[in-house]
Amino acid sequence: MFLAAVLYGLAWAVALSEDPEVTETALLREQAVCAAACAAVWLRRRWPVGLALGLIPLSAYASLADGAQFVALFTVAVHRSARTAALCGAAAVAGQIAYFALFLGLTPPDRQADSGELGWITAFTAVLVVAVLGWGAVIRHRRQLVLSLRERAARAESEARLRSEQAQMHAREQIAREMHDVLGHRLSLLSVHAGALEYRPDAPAPEVARAAAVIRESSHRALQDL
Repeated sequence: MFLAAVLYGLAWAVALSEDPEVTETALLREQAVCAAACAAVWLRRRWPVGLALGLIPLSAYASLADGAQFVALFTVAVHRSARTAALCGAAAVAGQIAYFALFLGLTPPDRQADSGELGWITAFTAVLVVAVLGWGAVIRHRRQLVLSLRERAARAESEARLRSEQAQMHAREQIAREMHDVLGHRLSLLSVHAGALEYRPDAPAPEVARAAAVIRESSHRALQDL
């Protein structure tokens, strides 16, 4: 952006240097104003609106500073609302119109510039301002679109992670229910046969051995299931 502002000023400086009506002193003044405006471009991220408004008098006085003005307006269009950008652009065009009106009012009639040429310059500046603001608005909308897509992707990833956790929890609950049923069945067998042994302590040895075998097998299976 800084190089673009400098190159714009250099192009105008070359054009004005070939104009015999422009004195060397006036060209030096405009170059100094252009240098100050281009240096101020480095502040565009911190104070975009303030810079765009502060460059209005410099741009109105020196056409070489228009590049820095366009860069400031582009930054406003990218980082601020469309209304703020439109107001800054309208202020820039109005500032140039006010400067030309003041210039025509204070300059002697024999030294006044052609009003048609001034009108053409104003119209050309207005077209460039609209183009710069439109370009900045497109980039701003594109960045907002990319940001919304990233947020949507992050939200989708979060929802997918949540569904996966819910599926895992559901599977764990299902396994827990199955384990509960199986272990409940094993333990119920243990309880029944242990109760039978307690109720029939004088049972024949084969029945006691059979009940003890069932208790041992049920305990072993329950441990395996667990």
